[in-house]
Amino acid sequence: MSFKDDFKREMRNVMKDVEKEVHKTWKIDYKGHSIEIINQIKEEQLIIDGITVDLNKRKSILSHIIPYSKLSGILELEDGTKHKVSVKLGGYVRFNCKVKVDYETILDDSMKLEFLPWDHKEKIVPIIQQQIQTHHKIVDDRLPDEEYLYDEHQPRLAPGLFDDLVNEGPTPFYVKRLLKVFEKQLNQPTNQTRKITYEKIISDNLASYSNELIERIQQTQWDESLVQQEALWLLEHAAHREVVKFAVIVLGCTNCEKYKDLLLTIGMHEDFTSYVVFALKNGTNQANEQVWQLAKSVHGWGKISAVKHLEASTPEIKRWFLTEGCQNTIMNEILAYTCALNGDLETALSEDRISKELYHGASLIILSLLNEESSPKGIEEYPNASTVLSRLIDHAHMHCQSLEDFYPIMKISEFLNEDKEMWEERFEDSWKRHEYMFIQEAIQPLINDNRWPKLAMDALQQNYHFQALEIALYYRLDVVQHLFDLLEKEPTNCELYFAVVDTNNRQHMKDLCTFAETHLSLSSLTDDEEQCLQYIIQGLYEYEGVGLSLVHATLRLENLQYHALSVLTEWSPSFSQQADTRELIKHIAMKTKDKEDRQLAKQVLKK
Repeated sequence: MSFKDDFKREMRNVMKDVEKEVHKTWKIDYKGHSIEIINQIKEEQLIIDGITVDLNKRKSILSHIIPYSKLSGILELEDGTKHKVSVKLGGYVRFNCKVKVDYETILDDSMKLEFLPWDHKEKIVPIIQQQIQTHHKIVDDRLPDEEYLYDEHQPRLAPGLFDDLVNEGPTPFYVKRLLKVFEKQLNQPTNQTRKITYEKIISDNLASYSNELIERIQQTQWDESLVQQEALWLLEHAAHREVVKFAVIVLGCTNCEKYKDLLLTIGMHEDFTSYVVFALKNGTNQANEQVWQLAKSVHGWGKISAVKHLEASTPEIKRWFLTEGCQNTIMNEILAYTCALNGDLETALSEDRISKELYHGASLIILSLLNEESSPKGIEEYPNASTVLSRLIDHAHMHCQSLEDFYPIMKISEFLNEDKEMWEERFEDSWKRHEYMFIQEAIQPLINDNRWPKLAMDALQQNYHFQALEIALYYRLDVVQHLFDLLEKEPTNCELYFAVVDTNNRQHMKDLCTFAETHLSLSSLTDDEEQCLQYIIQGLYEYEGVGLSLVHATLRLENLQYHALSVLTEWSPSFSQQADTRELIKHIAMKTKDKEDRQLAKQVLKK
């Protein structure tokens, strides 16, 4: 995001806080009649007996340069007498509301405008506590500060992912200055000192400083009871996630055994799991059991953090690494190597017989290790890979009963059939030729079993099944007609579009474009339809001229314009120079809001 966008978002957030702070309502009962005064950032109202009798609208907040505004209206009593109600509102440092009926003052209220950053906002920890108390898990991972973090239409990040993506250079002396103001808060816990600390915390991203922060806190000589008191205050009042992170780190730098239940609850939200794992391991007894409890309760980036810090301290945890540790909603590949080592996969598979549960867990780990592109450490780094693959194949003779059971065996076969140059490198490194030959021989009876291609085609006749599709393609079966038949049933199934694109066939792409033109509502796409169309457009680079009318439709869609323009940069200029195409590109170059889209459109026009 550009500096300009960041600045606009910050200004928008400041205005939100100002609006909430100045939004005040006063209600007065005067001789059986209701007088109500409402003050907002751009409007003041005087309401008598439910009827608005005077209204002052401000065109902009700059009109607040005039410090006071006045409202007036007539109040008629039961005896028929009429009385003038006068209201005076405003002030810079203190906000005043003075109400008179004729010359009698019936209200004279004054309050200091403090703009405390946690005021008028939902608090994060109570929201988490309520969900855990009610559902025993997080059912809605949105946090109340999202309106401050994301611009309109900006996609949310999965909880915990942002900390992994932070790549900003740290601000010099940020931690030193933060701890200095926090120390002042410890010694003088007032709204003012807490506000200074709070605002310093949310001025940056804690993920960039967590290690330095922990190291410096552990070097201090602070009174632990005061540290815990203020950390708990921050947790109680935090309306911004960075404040929760800071408070958990601070609490974790103390003996926080008596707060472990609170920490576990907070850690159930995956934005905070990694911070809670630190706090548990650093500040509580029997921390590993607590970390395991967390690891079993989270299913995304939080689980990745918990598993990475979990020790195989008991047979139960060791087995859990192999049966459940790798299964995650986000990239099993990240956890596979850790689970294989900590669970001692090689020893577990060396048994003569294993359970179906272990077969499934071991299969998932091996599948993830084989996916070298996504694994931080894959099968090449795993010690004794040949033994593990060989043992899984042995157990497959007993447990391989369904397509799901066979799928990892097929993937092992693909691995074994990679090009000879790659295998020559492996033979020079860690593999032995006789091990390779032994596994190749052992896997053939499973691969040659003709029930797998039949089961795969049967499955694809019913509905889309990615493992069935891959198995069918492995056996070089023609599945395209099945995919188009399934598309008729599910015209917004993105995976089906991707599968057709992945066949890398010009005629299939033509047919897919024709299908999309007749089945997708191109003038008002749903989110699913937009994803399907994106898959098609991204697949057109190599097929010059295919789907040109679909490219035209995409040029009219703000979210997908860049993809369509990118395709035209790869095609010959004859397509972008056609009159109707050129008009659409010109419109983007001159009118679209996105700077990158405008630049790419101008680039295409120059071809």
